[in-house]
Amino acid sequence: MSIASIVSKFGRTFYVVHPVPTLAADGSTLWTYVAATPALTLTGFFQPSTQAEDPFQGRGNTRTQGTIYFVGAQDIRIEDEIYTATTGATSVFRVRGVVNPGEIGLTNADEALNFTSVEVTLVAPTITAPT
Repeated sequence: MSIASIVSKFGRTFYVVHPVPTLAADGSTLWTYVAATPALTLTGFFQPSTQAEDPFQGRGNTRTQGTIYFVGAQDIRIEDEIYTATTGATSVFRVRGVVNPGEIGLTNADEALNFTSVEVTLVAPTITAPT
């Protein structure tokens, strides 16, 4: 199956939010994410790949990692957040890497390679969406 057919058959809606830089009182940069105003609303397919366990205050802190596939070239950047909803219960993914296989130097790239592969880490499983 191609990525387009998988997204068409099993896809769900994702909301991509670009961070907005603001200046903190101490001069450092803060990144603010506003889920109520997503930059992109896309249909994609999430494929979990692994779970990493970082110790946090003496206990395991499990984070699901995976890939979200979108059809076509999309404006998604490292450090963007991807939400499964803009209001109510949502899961929040942080973007770690983005690639479009059709744009990495392949000549005569097949239409099947025209998709965006986004490596993500689940940072907040099922929370109430921030506004």
